[in-house]
Amino acid sequence: MKSEIHQLFNHIDNVPQVPEVVRTLISQASNPDSSFDAIAENVEKEQIISMKVLRLVNSAHFGLSRKIGSINQALVMLGMSELKKLVIASGIISAMPELPNMNVEDFWVGSFRTATYAKWLADEAKFEDSDILFTAGLISDLGNILIHLGDPVAAQVIDQQIKDGDSRLESEREQLDYTSHEVCAELCRFWQFSDDLIDTIAKSGEPLSFEPISLPSCAIFVAKYISDSNNKDEEELLAEFPVKEWQQLGFNERDIAEKVAVMLELDTGLDGLLD
Repeated sequence: MKSEIHQLFNHIDNVPQVPEVVRTLISQASNPDSSFDAIAENVEKEQIISMKVLRLVNSAHFGLSRKIGSINQALVMLGMSELKKLVIASGIISAMPELPNMNVEDFWVGSFRTATYAKWLADEAKFEDSDILFTAGLISDLGNILIHLGDPVAAQVIDQQIKDGDSRLESEREQLDYTSHEVCAELCRFWQFSDDLIDTIAKSGEPLSFEPISLPSCAIFVAKYISDSNNKDEEELLAEFPVKEWQQLGFNERDIAEKVAVMLELDTGLDGLLD
């Protein structure tokens, strides 16, 4: 860990702790021998997460024909992948504090989009495990929150420089001598997430700068760009599109507009977790 990042963590009174159920679920969900009952039991241990997940499952978004009263029922009705997304998102949100100088709701809505787009790209590119891209996309910006917690003055300067047109990476390096992606990678290490997930996060801010190139990091980079460009018109979005990272995923440049249009129509289905 860089000494500057170590200092940042030391300045945070309470480094956010991920709920144990999130770590356990990631481990169980990737294990073909894990049982539905064991997974449901672990989720139900966290009452707040369970309540949020069940409330969302019973919302109009999922349109289920009957009311779901337990995590086990939700698992049967929605399947492992969908339930995993809901629990991980709810658990990560619950771990993060409110910040007075940051619009946390906008932050999470953007993170939901990045996660959803990253998983879609991974499915299209036929990655072996697209679910991990959802998790990586969801948490890839958490370093930004930690910078706000540990160095709020620098965080506000960086936010203003970004509004003025500077790139986040350049501004962070100028103000801090490290990036939010490096901070997020250290947080993932603190949370004892897998090395693959840590590596994906660490490289996601500039994936073409590393050898070998990390394809999952390219997917996060493209997903983040599209998420941040959500309110731009097509011409503006395509003008600075990360074509090289897109092509690393095996996609053709001529298909960008068509595939991006599909992604922009995706509903994350997660906004209800913020209520």
